[in-house]
Amino acid sequence: MSTTINDDLKRCFEILGLNENSTLEDAHNSYKNITAQRSSWDDIKEKTWAYDFIKEHYRSINHEIYPEALKTSDVAESFTVKEKAVVSKRSLRKPFFISFFIALFILALLFLILRYNVFDLAFLRKEMDLSALIRSVKPAVVTISTGETQRGSGFLISKDGYIVTNAHVMRDKTGKAAFSDGSVINVELVLVDPDRDFALLKALDKRDFSFLPLGDSAKCSEGDTVIAAGTPLSFETSFTRGIVSSSKRSFPAYKSAFIQTDAALSPGNSGGPLINMKGEVVGINSLKISGRNVEGIGFAVSINDVKQHIMNRRHMSDDDLNKELARVESKIEEMNSWRDDASRNAEKSFKEKQIEEQWDRERRKKEFYDQVDEANKNLKEQRIREEKRLREEAEQYRGQMKEQMEARRKALSECLQTANYYYQQNWNEACTSIGQPGRCKLSYSAAHILEQRLVQQRNECFRLYPQ
Repeated sequence: MSTTINDDLKRCFEILGLNENSTLEDAHNSYKNITAQRSSWDDIKEKTWAYDFIKEHYRSINHEIYPEALKTSDVAESFTVKEKAVVSKRSLRKPFFISFFIALFILALLFLILRYNVFDLAFLRKEMDLSALIRSVKPAVVTISTGETQRGSGFLISKDGYIVTNAHVMRDKTGKAAFSDGSVINVELVLVDPDRDFALLKALDKRDFSFLPLGDSAKCSEGDTVIAAGTPLSFETSFTRGIVSSSKRSFPAYKSAFIQTDAALSPGNSGGPLINMKGEVVGINSLKISGRNVEGIGFAVSINDVKQHIMNRRHMSDDDLNKELARVESKIEEMNSWRDDASRNAEKSFKEKQIEEQWDRERRKKEFYDQVDEANKNLKEQRIREEKRLREEAEQYRGQMKEQMEARRKALSECLQTANYYYQQNWNEACTSIGQPGRCKLSYSAAHILEQRLVQQRNECFRLYPQ
């Protein structure tokens, strides 16, 4: 079969490893042999293009219908096998990446839970058994004495030996702390706050001490069970149980809030911890109201009011300590005077105080609601102004977008028309160059070049004027 060989056809035969006299069946056999080998996708794509070009060439000359042997089903099958292999590899990778990201998400979630306490898991923790709670608390409760005088109680809040007690318990700069196991250590006063009846001591011995965790006194509510620990009347590390009556009592001599409890408090309990049923310190046992007709009214300094002192653990200078210790004595006298009056008129005083607190709560409640109403009014006006502004901006933006879209649409239409015009013009010029009338049938390579140029021009139009 003889025919005119152009450059494109010659190149296609060379790609398939054939000469110019090869037949279509030769091209088919060569293509089958090549695609059956392990070749790169780019190599197969080039050989597929050459084989298709040769088939189209012979078809345009002879208008022949290819026999079943020349159909590319076997070639397609070879492609399918290779594509299946690629897909199989990708399908194996996909579950791996999904599992990896799931594991990464779980680790991040666990980190957030542990670092920032995202979920409050307190409801999963059962209250400690009372005997177990006392056993765990006992090693961290101490008896404080200065000189030969037993002053009261205290408790450790860190393993390096910081001890918390009342300011009226520790009236000297140095003293001793006795543990339930009989051991005694020397302590020194490092910080005192008479306004909150708080004192911070430091053990002079170097060792790891058992200590108590601090709770949140703001979470105390009426009816909560609490344990008071200390050394009442020289009975070391005694424990009494009661309930919280109020978590926000106040006294004229002090700036801190007090937790009222009916847990039995006696002289020597001062400075000891008030503990919730999770084993956390919520208060520092400080004072009680006593009298012939009074019982079960004890008070502990709210731990939240002195947490800043505990966390900072600032060491005061000797001059500051002397000054504050002098204020402690005046606070004790003031509080004793108040307590004597309160003991004589306990019922009347508390009733009047409750009435005052109720009036004060009502007054603050009204002020709060007035402030809320004013804030809501301001927010409503601000919201109306903001909504109006946003509507105006949205309308203006929609108008601008509409104008821009219309301008781009018009420019795109003109650009596409220009591309089509030049495409037709170049086609006619190609026909003229070979002596044919306009819109003639060009060769595959010439038509392919013009079409590629048209596609490029149209793509450029879409790039310049996106919709």
